[in-house]
Amino acid sequence: MTKITHFQRYCEKAIGQLSEEDVDKFKSTTREDERIKMLYDFARKVPIAAATNGKDFKLAEEAKLKGNKLFAEKKYEEAINSYNCGIIVCPQDTVSGKEMLTILISNRSATYFEQNEFRKVFDDIDYILAVGSYPLRLHYKMWLRKAKCYDALQNEKYAEEAYNLAISSLKHAELGEKELAKKIDSIQESRKNKKSPLKNHEIIPVSNEDVFTGGNKEYVSAHRNIYFDFDPLLGRFARAVENIETGVIILEENPHCAVVSQENSLTNCQYCCSSTCQPIACSNCGYVVFCSLNCERQANSTYHKFECNTQPILFRSGGSINCSMAMRMISQKPHGFFLQKKKQLKDFLKDSCKKVPIKSQIYRSDDYLTAFFLCRNEHLRKKGELVHYSVMAIYLLRLLKFAGYFGSAVKDDVLTEEETFIASLILLHLQILQFNSHEISEIRNTEESVVEGIQTFYKSEYIGAGLYPTLALFNHSCDPSIVRYNVGNRMIVRTIKPITAGDIIYENYGPMYTTMEVNERRSKLQERYWFECYCTPCQDDWPLFENMDPDQIKLGCQTDNCPFEFTLYKNDFCPYLQCDYCNSVTKVFPSLRGLAQLSVMLPKAEHLYNAGQTREAMKHFMQSLDILYKYSKPPCPDMVKVQQRLRTLFIHLGNKQVNYIQNL
Repeated sequence: MTKITHFQRYCEKAIGQLSEEDVDKFKSTTREDERIKMLYDFARKVPIAAATNGKDFKLAEEAKLKGNKLFAEKKYEEAINSYNCGIIVCPQDTVSGKEMLTILISNRSATYFEQNEFRKVFDDIDYILAVGSYPLRLHYKMWLRKAKCYDALQNEKYAEEAYNLAISSLKHAELGEKELAKKIDSIQESRKNKKSPLKNHEIIPVSNEDVFTGGNKEYVSAHRNIYFDFDPLLGRFARAVENIETGVIILEENPHCAVVSQENSLTNCQYCCSSTCQPIACSNCGYVVFCSLNCERQANSTYHKFECNTQPILFRSGGSINCSMAMRMISQKPHGFFLQKKKQLKDFLKDSCKKVPIKSQIYRSDDYLTAFFLCRNEHLRKKGELVHYSVMAIYLLRLLKFAGYFGSAVKDDVLTEEETFIASLILLHLQILQFNSHEISEIRNTEESVVEGIQTFYKSEYIGAGLYPTLALFNHSCDPSIVRYNVGNRMIVRTIKPITAGDIIYENYGPMYTTMEVNERRSKLQERYWFECYCTPCQDDWPLFENMDPDQIKLGCQTDNCPFEFTLYKNDFCPYLQCDYCNSVTKVFPSLRGLAQLSVMLPKAEHLYNAGQTREAMKHFMQSLDILYKYSKPPCPDMVKVQQRLRTLFIHLGNKQVNYIQNL
């Protein structure tokens, strides 16, 4: 169940006022709207505390002065951090506030200029112009800085235009005649003595392995060689149509909705989730940031205009990220959108246990129905548990009412049919997200650690969560077929082993057989996802990586479709082995000859990896893994090591914290 800290206390208090008759009546209904109506008056007792908007002119001014001092001391990174703090908290509802904001941005751009971060200088100048209110007397500084950046980038045309703007802006500089003449001479001198050209940074080419071919006509985010099967016990799951090699991108999916966690709300863009050291501030609140003006516009044109006032309330209440996502699934669309869906969802909302097929022939992540009809395990859910979920849904509905989602003529003590409908959707969203949301992550530096016998100097850090309707259809195995990572909030899924046509393609919900005992894995999966795992590692009780015998080799019977496996040891080989299952004879030497290729290939892959030639290393590791799976069977320590190397290489293609220093 989704847990809330501060909110939970009020929730329990409200629920404690329900009579036994009320609870019995609640448990007997299958209708979400009735659940909302029954509990609304009780749930209204949970207070919605007013919150400040997080803006403070005095703090912004102090941040500017501190940043200026650090700039003078050439402590540029610290100066940028101070300017960022000021930008985030600076009010934008007054002329003086906007002026202060533009000065902070300008000072930040000057700091980036000293660091030769010319692209960032351009972005900040665009930001200044978008805000407006930058003092006219300072405009010449902005254009001069831009001109010098163009000089460094060897763009003579734009540099010339910017120098001319700098000179023409001097008429507003409030300078005396002599000072004005000196400034003009200084600018002309800068025009002659151009800043040294910016050295070209190495550009890593995109390899063919990183290109997603797609081509699935029904599931548009999936590879053409994937289809989604159905089984009454397994539900929907991914299966391979044809053989798929190691390292192939089989899914690229945008989230139906995505939310940055409270802990990362001032370091990662609220819209695309990318890490940023150059935040664009919300004009109304100091609780979120954006990485670009485009992301800021996109968010404010949809959900953030409603969440701006409610996000600090939800943060302070201790609301989980699933609560934020359940509300985001509503706030990102106008309520008229959902009213149009009401007729289509009417039968389902009357009886939430009733199965309603998806009408659409095309499965898209931005289609509300694909998200709405994801698994909720409603047949396993205790009815009493829905009391808590209903109170949560009502609380989130009231936040939307408070934020003006339904317009201005709303009352907290009145529940309209329209509001009941939206609350019913939120209640279902909470149940859906419990089983279908995925974390969004980025790579950050860490102290040296060991993962499955391999040194690492990084960690994959949780920054938020998203709902990916196609990825949500993949079933779990403690020995997954895929690895996933994020580019912004976009989910990329690649194969981590060769997959045979007809095989189920498994992802992993957390527990891995290499690091966690079978009983613990099953317990965690049962508690979190309500199923007992019967994947091969669980059924056969595969050993932890640390307990694997490096001298042991497993070979499969060479008879087609025979499941028998032989266990051999490197110093005790027989040329022929007889299968106990089908009585056929298997020749050992062909497998040994195939595996012998690894004695050359793996050291070369490691050399390339350590030399930083990541693309070539990736190819060699993928080839090695294909050989291992062709000539041997898991569990195998070499397979685990190679897969770990590939995971490292793959996830480094995704999100990284802005100050991340790559050290594989």
